Amino acid sequence: MSSGRTMCMKTIGLIIFILTIVSCNQKPEIVIESWMDKQQSLWPNFALTNNISFTDTTFTDIANSFLVDTGVDTLGVSCKHLFMVFENHLGIKNIDLGEGFKSWNLYPKNSREDTIAVKTLLNKNPDENIGQFNTLKVRDWIVFEIESGNSNLYPLKIRYTPIKTNEIVYAVGWGSKQKDNSEPVVQKFQCIDNLGDYYYLKSLTPDIEPHGRSGSPVIDKNGYLVGIVSGAEGNLTVFGSVSYLRTVFNKHKIEYIVK
Repeated sequence: MSSGRTMCMKTIGLIIFILTIVSCNQKPEIVIESWMDKQQSLWPNFALTNNISFTDTTFTDIANSFLVDTGVDTLGVSCKHLFMVFENHLGIKNIDLGEGFKSWNLYPKNSREDTIAVKTLLNKNPDENIGQFNTLKVRDWIVFEIESGNSNLYPLKIRYTPIKTNEIVYAVGWGSKQKDNSEPVVQKFQCIDNLGDYYYLKSLTPDIEPHGRSGSPVIDKNGYLVGIVSGAEGNLTVFGSVSYLRTVFNKHKIEYIVK
């Protein structure tokens, strides 16, 4: 009787051990953003644009921007190659807004009253040269501390795993020549190649005017941020990878949580 009970206890223990191993090896369930399956008009406001003011110059509705939820804080994000514009018009040579900077505001084009102001460029670097697009595309993220939150603007959750080859993703943003600003355009892409800090993708949405869409957030099928629209090379679009955004967080000691 004692021997049988011992054998039974060993069997139960083995089953518990196996179940524990299986449980530990299971990937956490991905929770789809509740708005992702709704029509676009019901999506929250996360596609934004920029109004940037210097002492003698103001750039209105230039490029795109968005908010991110780091799990610790909400931050603003746009594309670093905006500094090429600042260099051409203002003579700025480095990733630093300089003494002539006055203000930077983020807002959706279809809801301009929902503005949120930038406090600080967190990854400014007076020693970092601006360069040209071929060098900027590997580091095309600028990250801001923002003023207290606007509840009408939605920060995107971040997916830190890379976009896979052939994966379908969606860029959501405004074009500079877009006549109808009632909603941002959702453009469907397929990933062609992953080069670490950036990707090459082909558009699957016809007749989209690409001009001015830089800085748009790129989301996956579950509604999570996976990249930023950076530019184009030939017939392919370049997206900045979240892997570089994570590099920015680590370098500048910005707290974040990977779930």
